[in-house]
Amino acid sequence: MAFVLSFDAEKPETPKANIPIGDCEIERIAWVGDERLLVWVLLDKNKKGQTTGIRWKGDVIRQFTRRVIAMDADGQNQVILFGNQKSTLSSRRNLGDVVDFSSEDGNSILMQAWDSQYNCLALHQVDVTTGNATLLERGASATDGWLTQKGVPVIRLDSTGSTVSVQTRAPGQTEWTFYKKYRRNEAAKLDGIDFLGSTPEPGIMLVATTLDGEDTQSIRTFDVRDLQFKTKVGGRSDRDMSGCVADRARRLVATTWIDDRLNYEFVDPDLARHYRSIGGFFKNDCNVAIRSISLQQDRLLVYVSGPRHAGSYWLYDRTKAKLQPLGAAYSGLSQTPLAGMEAIKLVSRDGRTLAAYLTTPTKATGKRPLIVLPHGGPETRDIYDFDPLVQALALEGWMVLQVNFRGSSGYGRAFADAGRKRWGDLMQNDVEDAVQTVLDRGEVDPSRIAICGISYGGYAALMGAVKTPDRYKAVVSIAGVSDLMKMLGFVRDIEGSSSMGYEYWLKTIGDPSNDRKAIAAASPALRAKEIKAPVLLMHGDLDGVVGVEQSRIMRNALKGAGRPVDYVEVPTEGHPNWGEDNHQMMVTRTIEHIRKAFA
Repeated sequence: MAFVLSFDAEKPETPKANIPIGDCEIERIAWVGDERLLVWVLLDKNKKGQTTGIRWKGDVIRQFTRRVIAMDADGQNQVILFGNQKSTLSSRRNLGDVVDFSSEDGNSILMQAWDSQYNCLALHQVDVTTGNATLLERGASATDGWLTQKGVPVIRLDSTGSTVSVQTRAPGQTEWTFYKKYRRNEAAKLDGIDFLGSTPEPGIMLVATTLDGEDTQSIRTFDVRDLQFKTKVGGRSDRDMSGCVADRARRLVATTWIDDRLNYEFVDPDLARHYRSIGGFFKNDCNVAIRSISLQQDRLLVYVSGPRHAGSYWLYDRTKAKLQPLGAAYSGLSQTPLAGMEAIKLVSRDGRTLAAYLTTPTKATGKRPLIVLPHGGPETRDIYDFDPLVQALALEGWMVLQVNFRGSSGYGRAFADAGRKRWGDLMQNDVEDAVQTVLDRGEVDPSRIAICGISYGGYAALMGAVKTPDRYKAVVSIAGVSDLMKMLGFVRDIEGSSSMGYEYWLKTIGDPSNDRKAIAAASPALRAKEIKAPVLLMHGDLDGVVGVEQSRIMRNALKGAGRPVDYVEVPTEGHPNWGEDNHQMMVTRTIEHIRKAFA
C-alpha cells in the first residue's frame, strides 16, 4: 500500500495526514495552488519492477500505466485526471505529462496526451477539482510538446530524430510561426538554446544560450513577439550558466552554474545569505538544490546531496531560519558510510587546465586499486556529488577517478570545441594525464587499475585499453562506441545525411571524406589486437543513441583477435538509464568482472 504523508509547514516535524493511495508506486507529487495536491502513480509494474519498452525517437518508452490523482491536502475529494474521457483513460498508458501548473482560474492545469485518432499529441485543459479534461489544440504529427505562459501555449517543439523545429505563437496570435531548428543533445536539451520557463511579462521567456561572439552560456530573456534575445539576467566568463529558479509567480529568484558543485546567483542578497547558511549546516560539502520556493519566498524545499550524502529533502523556513528534514532519497544507505571525494585540478601534457574528482574508500589503507570512470556524452560533465556507481565501486575498496576532459560541457564553447575530432588522441590523453596525476601521488596500486564507462565513457574505456594496454587490468564498456565509421553510418541511416544530428557528429567525430584515416585510428574495434585486458561489454538492444551493433562489432573483433571478452545484451533496454533490476545487474556484473581481474 502506497501512502502520501502531508505536513503542516508551521509544524513540519508532525505529520498532518497519512493518506492511503492504493497498490501502486507513487512517482511524484506536486501542488496546484494552496488547496489541491497531484499524485502521479504507476499502476502495472510487476513484482520485480520489470517493464518492457519500445524505442521512440532515440529513447525507450517504458510500458507501464501512469495516472494522476488530484485531491485535497487531507486526501479528501479524490479524482483521477482525464476522468471524463473514458476511452482515453482506458487506452492511454501515459496520462501524466503536465505542461503548465498555472492558469487564470487557479483550478486547472495544462496536460498533453497522445491522440490515437489523429496520431499526434494533444493539449488539454484539465480541471483539478473535477478531473475533467477539455481539448485545447492538437499538435502536428511530429510535435513533442509545448511551452506555455499562464496557461497559454507560446512555443511548440516538433522533432524528427534529434532535429527539433521550434514554433512560436506570441500572445494574441492565432497561428504558429517557424522560428529555428536545433539539435537535441544526449541530455534531451536543445543544442544552442534551452527554454527554462516563462516570466510575468507577456511573451517573455527565460532561456539559456550562447550568443555569437560569446564563449560561455548565459541566461537571457527571449521575446516570442520579435524572436530576439534581450536582457542578460545571468552570466559568467569562465563557466556556462545552467539554469534558473523562479517562484510560483514566475519571478526570477536565482540563476545557476556549476564549478565543482552547484552554485546560485540570487536576485535577493538576503536570500543568498540564507542559502549560504543551509550550505554551512552541511559543512559546505554538499550540493543544495532548490526544488521549490513559496510565493512569498519565505519557504524553500531543497534537495541536498554530496559524496558522503546520498540525498535528502529539507524544508527551510526563512523567517525562523529553521531547517527541517523531510525524507531521504536512499533510505537504505542511511547507515552506510559513504566514500569521500576530492576535487583535483591538473594540467594536461599540452597545458590545458582540467578538473577531476577522486573518490577514496572509507576504510582502505595502503596503496589501493583504481577505477577510471570517464563520463558519457562526451558533452556532459562530472561534478562533486553523490554517484551510486562511484559509491558501489568504492565499497569494494577501490578508488574512483573521474575527469572532465576537453570536450566536456560547462566550461564554455572553446573547451567543448577542443574535443572535436580528437576522440582518439587529445581527449584520451586528458584521461591518461589524470590517471598519471593520481599515480604520482603514490596512493594507487599501479598493478590494479581498471577502466569503465557508459556511452562515450564506454568508448573511452575501450580506447584507453588500446592506447595504454599495459596500464589496465580490466575494461568495462556499457553502450559504448567501438567503430566510429559505422557509428556515423548509424546516425546517417536513422536521421538522414542532411540532418543536424548527422552534421553534428561529422564535426565531432570526423568527416569520412576528409578524416577517414584518423577515424579508423580512433576506432577500438579496428585495433582490438592491441588490447590486453579482459573486456566486459553490455548493451541494450533498443539503444537508439549508440546502436547495439557497436558492442556486437567489438565483441566479434575481440574474439577474432583472441582476446578475452564477456558480452551481455539486454533486450528491453535502450541507452542508459536502465530499469532498476537491469541497472543493478549492470553494476553487479561490472564489479564481478573487475574483481576477478584484480584477484
